[in-house]
Amino acid sequence: MHLALVQLDTVWLDKEANYAKWRALTAHVSPGSLIVLPEMADVGFTMRSQAAGAGDSAAAVVELARQRGCYVAAGIVVRDGSICRNTCLTAGPDGEIARYAKRHPFVLVKEGLSYTPGTEVVVADLAGTKLGPSICFDLRHPHVQREAALAGAEALVNVANWPEARINHWKALLVARAIENQAYMIGCNRCGRDPYVAYPGQSVVVDPLGEIVAEAGEEESVLEAEIDVERVRQLRRDMPFLRS
Repeated sequence: MHLALVQLDTVWLDKEANYAKWRALTAHVSPGSLIVLPEMADVGFTMRSQAAGAGDSAAAVVELARQRGCYVAAGIVVRDGSICRNTCLTAGPDGEIARYAKRHPFVLVKEGLSYTPGTEVVVADLAGTKLGPSICFDLRHPHVQREAALAGAEALVNVANWPEARINHWKALLVARAIENQAYMIGCNRCGRDPYVAYPGQSVVVDPLGEIVAEAGEEESVLEAEIDVERVRQLRRDMPFLRS
């Protein structure tokens, strides 16, 4: 499967501006690809959850997938009544596929007071490629990725607003999660600044043996790579470590 990781400089609390960026940055992406957008790619990492949950970002993700003839895994805010969730929504050309809600809110900003955490393991089937989503701080909790791998995920995606101050942890954790789960690890981080924090991008794709096969710099860009899930299946047959 072809990947297109959109390393977005998210516009603060401006959904329409961000939707326009999604469309512009993915205009060249080949049909059938997987487009990945970072955490809260609709508004930025804001704790103003009720404002962030206004509008219908889920519909915008579905429309992007339809327009491009692609699969999309996008970090957005989803509002359900009075509850808002930090969500990774997957969609395909025929509509929505799955929703994953961040299971571990970021403790340093008390994210759990603004966004209700999820509890469910999600594996989305993208035309035969099994994708296990997670969101930013989930990466520090190995059971999130392991449970997805045990449920059949062959590629694991983490959509993030990972700050510059701890970017060395970002790469180390992505490599570790790939190795221990014998899976591709796809890390899509935002770049630029919000009113509080700088983000250095450095989105990466790691193969199931822990080798970085594609890596972005610090600027807004689209990182493209290929993954072969048959390689994951063969590795797991040859070295059946996951369930040992």
